[in-house]
Amino acid sequence: MKRSSNRLTVIVAGVGLLAAACASGSGTMASKTPEQLVAERQQLMKQHGDSWKNIQDSAKANNLQGVATNADTMNQNAKKIVALFPAGSMTDKSKAKPEIWQKFAEFEGAAKKLETESARLRDTARTGNAQATNEVIKDFGRTACGACHTPFRVPPPRQG
Repeated sequence: MKRSSNRLTVIVAGVGLLAAACASGSGTMASKTPEQLVAERQQLMKQHGDSWKNIQDSAKANNLQGVATNADTMNQNAKKIVALFPAGSMTDKSKAKPEIWQKFAEFEGAAKKLETESARLRDTARTGNAQATNEVIKDFGRTACGACHTPFRVPPPRQG
């Protein structure tokens, strides 16, 4: 009987610690204002855009290590995207469409597609095969970036 009581205490304590850990992890984004979240999103997306430009420049220079490094940055950033879009995080400075929250599962899928495609680009570049790397790059903007930007981002104003 004593052994059973100790086991129950350990289980209850473990569940309590797990619940506390989950609450503290999810509270990080919840404690930020919509303005802070939008600023973080925009900073991450700017870094994303810079990485994409660096990938293109590196590919033209046949610098596959540069492609791999920047694709890895995009891959790591892709893992953070969904958490930066909690419900209620819209401001007038945001370029996010309301469809993000109306079709959140699709939005999560688009972020996962970016994560998968950036890993594929990184791994292909690491092989040293320039032709295969350029094949991935050729469709990357449309398939990885466009999967999210087209349905979920307000298009930038046309230059001209």
